[in-house]
Amino acid sequence: MSARTKLDLDATAERCTALGLLHTADALPELVEEASRENLSPLGFFHRVLEREIERKTERRVATSLKLSGLPTGKTLEGFDWTFQPRADRTKLERLATCAFVRARENVLFLGPPGVGKSHLAVSLGVKAVKNGFSVTHFVLDDLMHALRADAAIPPARLKAKRYLNSALLIVDEVSFRPLDRHEANLFFRLISARYEKGSVVLTANKHVRDWPEIFAGDEILTTAILDRLLHHVHLVHIDGRSYRLRELDGLLQPPAAATSPPPQRGGEITKS
Repeated sequence: MSARTKLDLDATAERCTALGLLHTADALPELVEEASRENLSPLGFFHRVLEREIERKTERRVATSLKLSGLPTGKTLEGFDWTFQPRADRTKLERLATCAFVRARENVLFLGPPGVGKSHLAVSLGVKAVKNGFSVTHFVLDDLMHALRADAAIPPARLKAKRYLNSALLIVDEVSFRPLDRHEANLFFRLISARYEKGSVVLTANKHVRDWPEIFAGDEILTTAILDRLLHHVHLVHIDGRSYRLRELDGLLQPPAAATSPPPQRGGEITKS
């Protein structure tokens, strides 16, 4: 590279930085070399520059949004073990992964015993939503109730800035692991009512909805009001089967195979012919 070419590249990189094209500024020598090697036209080179810049901006946006969402890492639809859980409706999950339900402000309810992959699938839908440009907030129920109790005295109009209200998708995990007291149940109802037809909710629960009154302070009327809003526009996903967390335990609990000893050697004997 000649000194003149380097000066030209440095000057162009400074202009890219001034325009906020930070990736282009860093990768300019590489981009110019690619353009020369592939004999790109000026328009083709410009298209390549814009394409790379958009890719990097998207990567940064997704990384930031995933961090803000509170989603656990490492749980994706691609990483779900469908062979271990063959009863999971893969076709339905892949359809939900298009995020059409988020655009339509519909809900998803995962039901099934503990350990069958409900949380993994709920989180994987959250990851897909982030990648599709939607805001997502993830809570385990206990953490959500802590936030709702802290905000209980705030007027509804001032709650609009809270992520559990203004995110396009709210994921609440482990809904039925413990019963809520009456105050908590009322706060949960207020949340569901505020999000009704304004934003999507994904819930995971290990109890059928007919047993939900025992979760919400034994109040059947309040439970009915919650379910009325949750189930109005809902996709139900039932998962039955063995627990992922117990599959390794199954192997540990198996008795060890009996060791087989080789037959004793009768050393020192002389065979007579």
